[in-house]
Amino acid sequence: MTRFVGALVLAGTLLVPSLARALPEMAISPAVLELRAGPGQAITTEITVSNPGTVGYRVSVYAWDMWHDGRSRRYGPPGTFPHSIAQRVAASPTTFALTPGGKQQVQVTLDVPREAQGGQYAVIFFEMAPGEEGGAGRQGPVLAIAGRIGASVIVDTAAAGASLKLGRVEGVSVEAPTRTAPLRVSADLLNPTDSHLRPFAAAIIMKDRTPVGRFTLPSVLLLPGQRGVLEGSWSGTLRPGNYTLLLTVVSSEGQGETLERRFSVD
Repeated sequence: MTRFVGALVLAGTLLVPSLARALPEMAISPAVLELRAGPGQAITTEITVSNPGTVGYRVSVYAWDMWHDGRSRRYGPPGTFPHSIAQRVAASPTTFALTPGGKQQVQVTLDVPREAQGGQYAVIFFEMAPGEEGGAGRQGPVLAIAGRIGASVIVDTAAAGASLKLGRVEGVSVEAPTRTAPLRVSADLLNPTDSHLRPFAAAIIMKDRTPVGRFTLPSVLLLPGQRGVLEGSWSGTLRPGNYTLLLTVVSSEGQGETLERRFSVD
């Protein structure tokens, strides 16, 4: 579940701390729709939108494109970026009110194009707007609610039995531990495929061919052509000497690549 606390503006000025507890809140579940569908197939699923706060508001639902600029995620109106399925996403209802403690089920239907290949992507935004009580006719300051929260839509159109898709490791960095900092490891990756990957890595610290430490580098989501970094640390104690790090990067269906890096501890 992803949760969002909105920003409130009163007469163009940020609210003072005494009113901070009146901030609107929104939560969605799931926050990621990761689906597999063949070209020409339609899929229907649901997202639950809830209001865990004490402020009511209205919600608008719409789909936008989701892509990247090499590393960071980017968003734009439908048709802005490649691999877009935003124009084929339909939500119902598209607008609704959420009272404090209320919930709303939003049905999402995706119609995968017949010519689709590889990954198809979008984001479904849930945007806050003032409730009816904040509308015209009231005198004095107007309560304005700003903010939106998005659920990523990730569709793999690969047919069953398709070849495995592997990421490319472009560099590995090892920072030896010190008295004040743990061992740190990072791996630069590129997704050269036409679909998304969720690479992760497992690290083993070796001393004279004997394992003395193990840890993992949590997964990241890489869209086609996107670069990313796997990062992890190990806070155990290593005596001065020479060590070897075995890093196995797994990017697709259990298939991995093992790299070896040496480092020294003073």
